[in-house]
Amino acid sequence: MYDIAVVGAGASGIVAAITAKRAYSKLSVLLIDALPKIGKKILATGNGRCNITNLKADGKSYNTKAVSSVIQTVSPEKVIEFFSSIGLECIADNESRIYPMSNTAASVLDCLRFEIERLGIEVLNDTKVTSVNKRNDCFVINDNIECRKVIVTTGGKAAPSQGSDGSGYALLKAFGHSVTHLYPGLVQLTVKENLKFLKGVKVKASVCLKSTSGKVLDKSVGEVLFADYGLSGIAVMDISRSVKDKNCICVLDILPDLSKESVIDFILKAKERNPSLLFEDALCGILPRKVGYLIIKNSGFNQDIRMNALKHNDIVRFVENMKNCSFTVKGTKGFENAQITIGGVDFSEFNQKTLESNKVNGLYCAGEILDVDAVCGGFNLQWAWSSGIVAGTYSALELIR
Repeated sequence: MYDIAVVGAGASGIVAAITAKRAYSKLSVLLIDALPKIGKKILATGNGRCNITNLKADGKSYNTKAVSSVIQTVSPEKVIEFFSSIGLECIADNESRIYPMSNTAASVLDCLRFEIERLGIEVLNDTKVTSVNKRNDCFVINDNIECRKVIVTTGGKAAPSQGSDGSGYALLKAFGHSVTHLYPGLVQLTVKENLKFLKGVKVKASVCLKSTSGKVLDKSVGEVLFADYGLSGIAVMDISRSVKDKNCICVLDILPDLSKESVIDFILKAKERNPSLLFEDALCGILPRKVGYLIIKNSGFNQDIRMNALKHNDIVRFVENMKNCSFTVKGTKGFENAQITIGGVDFSEFNQKTLESNKVNGLYCAGEILDVDAVCGGFNLQWAWSSGIVAGTYSALELIR
């Protein structure tokens, strides 16, 4: 019989176990995971650097303001303090994103592992949890592990190769909890157009996702990466949550920092300076060459058109196409390539302060399994840490009162 069992050893599960054990050292805490080693998904975050949190994270950063109590209780500053307490120092970049000072995700996981070992938390790897039942006042996991409290932190469906296969939803459904529709989030988009010649090209762009009827579904600004299958980059991944099952158009403003008038003026000056220059060459001062070629092609010009052949209306048409470069979205690259899951277990069915189930006493949830998500930049990991700490804290307090 354990006091607390944590099902799922990702970011939220690990900190939940640590926090519970720290609350009262005599509590027996068990951390269960299906993979051979804990925290695999942490290693992939932030492109291997682990964007731990973001100083701007607050209740308004997420798809539901109901998370405000949890984020206020365990703020980004509190998360930084937690990591400092286990020997990991952090630094901020110019966009308020927080990274480990070592600049490697491995350091984050190592420090968490060392704290688990120091506290004497029992870890059970290679163990797939297929059932959690409640019998009288205790829970029974896989028919052979008993505990007084259970925290489910199995994650969503994103990146199943890293342990998130969606199996946790069935565990919660068995207790009467609702699960929303699930979609891949923070994921690349596939498009109808052939962009193979643009593969690897990056631009800063304003991104607007529209329905086929023209309704704006989502917006973002930032890096866009062209790929052979379509579009990637932070700005594209941020709006991917709104694709879902819809037929969409992704519209890019390739030069968001310049007005139409400024671009027209740039082209007119280039034409005056060197009338015989190829239009494609004249654009090298403001656009990657391949992107310039794309807009020239979309505007109906031949690739070998020269500046002296351009009329004012031609220039205006080109700039309009550059400011409204449209791609037909076929879909996303799926859960296999997604960073997060859009949707999850209905958050309203849990106490918004303690993360205990409103349906089953002693059952807690934290992390991505709940219907909580945000854009890139450390916000989703902030939710993982803060919700894990809250669930770990309150599950322990209930036992030591």
